[in-house]
Amino acid sequence: MKSLNLLFPAVLLASCASTTNPSTSTKFKMADKDSNNLVNRQEAADLIVGDAFKMFDTNGDGVVDLEEFKASGGTEEGFRKLNKSGNGKITLADAQSNPLVVENFTVSFDEADSNKDGNVSYEEYLTYLKRRDAAVR
Repeated sequence: MKSLNLLFPAVLLASCASTTNPSTSTKFKMADKDSNNLVNRQEAADLIVGDAFKMFDTNGDGVVDLEEFKASGGTEEGFRKLNKSGNGKITLADAQSNPLVVENFTVSFDEADSNKDGNVSYEEYLTYLKRRDAAVR
């Protein structure tokens, strides 16, 4: 899972570079699948894991093979843990249904959910991005 921990910050930063970037509201709306102006943990996980998957799937064929996984900093052992079917390919569904992947990629959700209600509002999201951007600088 070390490779997932290393990739997480890159995915997060690539997803929404700053609070002034027009894609910030777009990313939030993409995550908010039920359009209730709140993002729950599952919605966040689906978006973040999906973004990470696209980064691993370098040839865009919809699956991550061992070479792609290793080229993105993963190990053969890590690949085997994710490739439950043993077919040599990890699908987006495999990644999104793996509790280890979801947990690794949703660490920031708890930080963003400042009122701890299990949802992140757009205001909480913006506040989180400002804190994160300040920490990165």
